[in-house]
Amino acid sequence: MKEIEKVTPEAMEQIIDTREPRGLFYRRAGRRLYVGVDNTSGDAWTEEFRSLRHCKRWLRDPSMEPPGYE
Repeated sequence: MKEIEKVTPEAMEQIIDTREPRGLFYRRAGRRLYVGVDNTSGDAWTEEFRSLRHCKRWLRDPSMEPPGYE
């Protein structure tokens, strides 16, 4: 199973901008908001989630549709 790493907002911004390092990352973005980045392919796919559980599920299985964020 791929390791999912918690990062700071600054580190996530750098990952998105530079596409490095490769891997799976998340950060807390608010009281009930998490941001996940799948950078395993160097494309830095990014999604927002209302729970850490959903964020990690999406990071482990990118074919899963992320839940709608309203």
